[in-house]
Amino acid sequence: MPQLGLMTGASLVLTGIQGSPLDPTLFALEVRDGRIHRTWSKQEWSVSPAEEGRILDVDGACVLPGIDDSHLHGYEYGRALTAVDLRFESCPSLGALQDAVRRAPLEPNGWVRGIGWDDSRISGSGPDGQLCAADIDVARADVPVLLSDVTGHQAVGNSLALRLAGLDHGGIEDPVGGQVVRDAHGHPTGLLREAAVSLVNGVIPPVGIAEKRDAIIAAQRSLLAQGVTAYTDPGLGPGAATLMDGTADLDAVQAYRDLDSSGELRLRVDLMLLYGGLGGTTAQALTSGLDAWGPPERMLAHGHLGVSQVKVFADGIPRSRTAWMSEPYDDCTHGHLTVAGSTDDERVAEVRSIVLAAAERGWQVGVHTTGDRATQVVVDAFVDQPTDAMRQRHYIIHGDFAPEPTLRRMAEHGITLNSNPSIRWMVGEGVNRIIGADRNARRQPLRTAWDLGVNVCSSSDAPVSPPDWRVMVAAAMTRSIRSDSARTDAQRLTGREALLSLTANAAWQGHAEDWRGLIAPGYAADLVVLDSAVDWSDPWSLTERSIRATMISGQVCHGSL
Repeated sequence: MPQLGLMTGASLVLTGIQGSPLDPTLFALEVRDGRIHRTWSKQEWSVSPAEEGRILDVDGACVLPGIDDSHLHGYEYGRALTAVDLRFESCPSLGALQDAVRRAPLEPNGWVRGIGWDDSRISGSGPDGQLCAADIDVARADVPVLLSDVTGHQAVGNSLALRLAGLDHGGIEDPVGGQVVRDAHGHPTGLLREAAVSLVNGVIPPVGIAEKRDAIIAAQRSLLAQGVTAYTDPGLGPGAATLMDGTADLDAVQAYRDLDSSGELRLRVDLMLLYGGLGGTTAQALTSGLDAWGPPERMLAHGHLGVSQVKVFADGIPRSRTAWMSEPYDDCTHGHLTVAGSTDDERVAEVRSIVLAAAERGWQVGVHTTGDRATQVVVDAFVDQPTDAMRQRHYIIHGDFAPEPTLRRMAEHGITLNSNPSIRWMVGEGVNRIIGADRNARRQPLRTAWDLGVNVCSSSDAPVSPPDWRVMVAAAMTRSIRSDSARTDAQRLTGREALLSLTANAAWQGHAEDWRGLIAPGYAADLVVLDSAVDWSDPWSLTERSIRATMISGQVCHGSL
């Protein structure tokens, strides 16, 4: 990994900077001892650095604070880089998906692992046109295959994978918070939703810790090339058995720690522990897990690793009809909370107990809620627990359909909204048939949240969507969707706001606002240098700019100056 080191006391001055919406007057900055030492406007620029320093003219390029992707499955993103790529761009049809599986090399454990298929674009031969085991058997029947979808909330296995997991006959019960999809005769089709994915993940041979370190390093290399200098990895621990390939357990946390100890972890990473997974979480399981772990370990200033947050899945997603909504889905259901409990009242009580258990132990809590009812319940739980929600900075993950009164309450109590503009851009009209076009158009009320004073963060949720912050910014500024570039609405953010949601606001979520997220004296010299200027009046032109260099603590970790 290329590095440009600075001697103690030496300085590096970047000049000729094009100002951004964050600071239109920025023309030059000085890095000293890994921190921003001074900044200049063009009118102020008249001094020379110390003799041992260096001046580099970036010739009008845009320089921004390093990007903080505040909800990015870094470990699983690294694992996805070695899985079969089933995204629509690579596999636009069932036949293309089958060809990709047919050609796929075996993993060291003898399985085929894929990620990224989209059920709104690819139909199979199962009930309601869903993918099923028979569709995968056509391509590969001799080895076990498990293919995770683009959301990470469902997967399909071939018949051999089902047989190994004991899912090749009727009479299988759904796990709490999950669904084994069945045919008209009650037999599993191979499609597994939410917590049911763990039934197959549980029989896949484990991944060694060396391989887990390799996945993190692969993710780091890719993220640095995209200008990302910090991220929050949501969901490592026992509950990760339900997520994606199911390997993001506590050994993955240890892999992060190993890399931090050896100095190989260059990015700044906050980890979220996960107990219970996509469904069936109990306060008892979370309490036992946190007590066994010990106290939270917040990242030190200018450090690289912290373990001080807890992830909770409170509901699912609209395309699976598992987000808890006030308005019904197309099948007249409303979804419900996916934590333990057999009634709405029991599940609401469990969520409140989960939040209380984590908060009173000093942990910051981030809760996945997509539906409006789920978001209301979780915000109430944050506000009503006796510890100081503002101080702990609990936050809502996604919150796509949060109503205005809930957003107002979030603003009053310092509860962050962590949203995903690029997922909305990518999904577009894909769930119109499930939730209706009007409701789908209202998802992610970013302007309303911002105007009410909510701390709004943008994130990719990679590998759900690529960790390309340029797309996130453009999507937030335009509110367009991939299938309709002209679409827009009143929930747009400005360029300054969209950039803040990926820098200073994300730093605030991570309790790091005093030392990262800004280009200001004393702040970490975590920077992304683009290849040229940006026309901010044309948001999508940002995606045409490439990353010239990514700097962390004043060292070039990707590219060249």
